[in-house]
Amino acid sequence: MAAAWEEIRRLAADFQRAQFAEVAHRLSERNCIEIVTKLIAEKQLEVVHTLDGKEYVTPAQISKEIRDELHVCGGKCGIFLLPLDLEVINVDLLHIENRANDIVKSEKGIQLVLGQLINESYLDQLAEEINDKLQETGQVTISELCKAYDLPGDFLIQALSKRLGRIIHGQLDQENRGVIFTEAFVSRHRARIRGLFTAITRPTPVSNLITRYGFQEHLLYSLLEELVNAGRLKGTVVGGRQDKAVFVPDIYSRTQNSWVDSFFKQNGYLEFDALYRLGIPDPPAYIKKRYRSAQLLFLRAACVGQEIVDQVEASVEEAISSGNWIDVATLLPSSLSVEDVGILLQQVMRSLNKSSSGLVFSDTIAVSEKFLSGCADLFSDLMQQKAEKEIKNNPVNLITEEDLKQASSFENSYTNKKDKKDERRKKAT
Repeated sequence: MAAAWEEIRRLAADFQRAQFAEVAHRLSERNCIEIVTKLIAEKQLEVVHTLDGKEYVTPAQISKEIRDELHVCGGKCGIFLLPLDLEVINVDLLHIENRANDIVKSEKGIQLVLGQLINESYLDQLAEEINDKLQETGQVTISELCKAYDLPGDFLIQALSKRLGRIIHGQLDQENRGVIFTEAFVSRHRARIRGLFTAITRPTPVSNLITRYGFQEHLLYSLLEELVNAGRLKGTVVGGRQDKAVFVPDIYSRTQNSWVDSFFKQNGYLEFDALYRLGIPDPPAYIKKRYRSAQLLFLRAACVGQEIVDQVEASVEEAISSGNWIDVATLLPSSLSVEDVGILLQQVMRSLNKSSSGLVFSDTIAVSEKFLSGCADLFSDLMQQKAEKEIKNNPVNLITEEDLKQASSFENSYTNKKDKKDERRKKAT
């Protein structure tokens, strides 16, 4: 046993002497350069020259330095600043860009975004900062984050969506994916919206409420639709999610519908202006929805029921059949314009197929052909007398067709004689 330990101590001493012994043979710098150059030429060695040309650096070393610098910078560094930061390497930017791209391809946790290398640890830290701000303010917008962190919006939305519920305690607005809310912020706005819209008793433009109370537009429309569909708010939103959207409470709608039904039942027509004054932004759409099964005729500024149309049809048919005329404007409400009356009369004439036996004058008057013929007969004797009197007072010579033929032949013969005289005169000269 003692002999074995003695052997071990002897070998250790030999090893120590070998470590501290000086090398007898060394390669010169020139020989080293020739060897490296030959290895590079034979593609057995891959190196990068430094900018001063005094050193070689392997791509693996560049990659290592980039990873170290990324770690030192907290997970985010610009590749264009790496030549300044990696002074020990001192290589051209092109080689750093190539190695950065290789790192991104080989490592899933590192991304290259707008010339910046970013790893997952940085995104986690970023999410924590955003969450702190979110909990403080209740909402953050992607546009603000883009300016603060110098990152594109699409990249931020994708990165933060993966961390919602895990690091970021909030939710991304599904209608407007540029805003992140906390649940407390949404609940607070839901309560405000419910209280505000419950107090409304007449049609109110939604845009006015957004401006006055500082609501977030997309969030307000989403919560308002949710509350209406759930029956928590009694009313409807007319006009969709547009600037002209109007909230109409049910209490007003019931009064409104009652007035419209009563007026239409008594008068048989509805004016669009009257519905506008009631707060209905799109009268034609409202009427079509309200009276789906009714037969209605839509004019320019009004809508008439079938009873009025039937009344006008009967009166026009009677007038034309009896050889008379009628002004349908006297049968209709005075509030209807001449243009609307004309449209109604044209529709009646088409439906009765009376265009061949009747005419329309001044947009509102229907006249039968028989009546026009009778009027013309009343003036026939008078026109005959006036014609005879005119002939006696101003006699004229009537030229018949035979006279025109004789005058034409005479003119032709005169022209021929003149041409012959001219020919003889030319020959004589």
